[in-house]
Amino acid sequence: MKQLINILIIVNLLTINSAVAVPLQGLQSSGKSELSWFLISVYEAQLFTSSGKFIYGQYPQAIEIEYYRNITKENLIKATKEQWEDQSIKHPDLDSWLIELEQVLPDVKPEDKLVFSIDEIGNNQFFLNDKPIGKIASKDFSQLFLDIWVSEKTTYPDLRLELIGDK
Repeated sequence: MKQLINILIIVNLLTINSAVAVPLQGLQSSGKSELSWFLISVYEAQLFTSSGKFIYGQYPQAIEIEYYRNITKENLIKATKEQWEDQSIKHPDLDSWLIELEQVLPDVKPEDKLVFSIDEIGNNQFFLNDKPIGKIASKDFSQLFLDIWVSEKTTYPDLRLELIGDK
């Protein structure tokens, strides 16, 4: 009997871990695009929604980024800050979020897949290669981080149009 209980516990843990490790489960792609900088491919991004149709602010949503280059977490955070500045994002928690991102974001290397997901009520989670790596406990952060790619103010309008399925 004890052996059966141990097997059930292990199966339950594996089921829980596999549910956590499938950040795109139940979502459909609305579009994908590649970011290049001076003819150098940096990453491929793909946006996911529950229906495959993008509607701003309607969750769940996720963005998956597959990197083609080594990028340090410091450069990822710097790029996040620059994007928010370029979009004129004003929020009292921006600086604290950037500090929190130092604990969440990793250095990435070619073929790494970073997923940022937002659940149906606006909570977020970061994944690296399907493993959860952290979150920022703010629903405002959820949308403002995703806005780097999906806002009409993005500095990458062609990439946005491809991600949301309008191009």
